[in-house]
Amino acid sequence: MTLQVKDVSKAIAGKMILEAVSFEMTAGSVIGLVGRNGAGKTTLMRLIAGEMLADNGEILLGDKGRASIFYVDTLSNWMSAYHATTVVDILKMFYPEFDQDQFMMILSSQNLPADKTISTFSKGQKALVYLAAGIASQATYLLFDEPLDGLDIFVKDYFKKMLLELVDAGRSAMIATHNLAELDSLADRLLLIKGTQITEQVCESDIVKIQFVYEGDTLASNLLDVATILEKRGRVYVALISESLIPAIFTDTTTYRFVEILQVTTEDIFRKELG
Repeated sequence: MTLQVKDVSKAIAGKMILEAVSFEMTAGSVIGLVGRNGAGKTTLMRLIAGEMLADNGEILLGDKGRASIFYVDTLSNWMSAYHATTVVDILKMFYPEFDQDQFMMILSSQNLPADKTISTFSKGQKALVYLAAGIASQATYLLFDEPLDGLDIFVKDYFKKMLLELVDAGRSAMIATHNLAELDSLADRLLLIKGTQITEQVCESDIVKIQFVYEGDTLASNLLDVATILEKRGRVYVALISESLIPAIFTDTTTYRFVEILQVTTEDIFRKELG
């Protein structure tokens, strides 16, 4: 089963936010959705969830229709006004396969009361309630908007564990976040919003991150032509470059000292594409 976004465009107050956006969301994967503030991440999720209508294009959800999508906006969520028991009654109307026992089991495992208004919960506790609701909905595609923001390490670990388990079971998740480091251990695909367009970022196997010391005052043009400089601290540089070019450029050990290969991260890609 595949969710398809085909040539979707959306303008708000006369400003184009997303234009001719197309991609597929397949079961069994985690998509990281990244972009600058106001780039349109939340808008895209609301379009997929049916909370907003596209100006052009279409979103194909499959046989389950809207019941195949569960959208969680952790900053402003309607569930916070109710007890967990009331949330169950509401969600059952929209998700015919909602598993009440599974929902209550997750809450119980984290010592979360079902008879207390969710707005009184801590930020981490609310995130776990929303996650439990998404899992219990049996929706194939879960959309999370900033789910890990401000959570302690133990809540994050539990969230990630549950998320990866449902993905292993054949479901899928999209995570929009500014905490790019979290995506390194979660996402197997990365969608980047640049301008009004979305591109999928594929980690090129030959591209590596290097740290080196340059003794000169200005970097040589043969390096600047082929590398993306990510950071400079005094004479210490961090850059992205094709691994195959390292021997040719860094043979001059009197100019370049100490070359270390580092892991390429989601933040590196973000800086390279949007910096």
